[in-house]
Amino acid sequence: MNIPPIACPEMVPLPKAPAIFGLSRSALYRLAAAGRVRMLKVGSRTLVDAHSVREFLATLPCIQLRQDPHRKIDASVSNLNSK
Repeated sequence: MNIPPIACPEMVPLPKAPAIFGLSRSALYRLAAAGRVRMLKVGSRTLVDAHSVREFLATLPCIQLRQDPHRKIDASVSNLNSK
């Protein structure tokens, strides 16, 4: 599945990173400690390398949803599938 990249700066200030990437501040620190995400210090500011976060997220598996044959599909959802 090819999803076009969303415009994102190369470095994201740590306070803004959770809203941009959907990962908590604590999760970002744990990933950085494990060497999965790169962070830089510029004076007192901590910057998160957006490319390293996108690379990490790309390694995660996609969810597999099961369709319940007994569940009624909402009309608004069935309209999305017909487009």
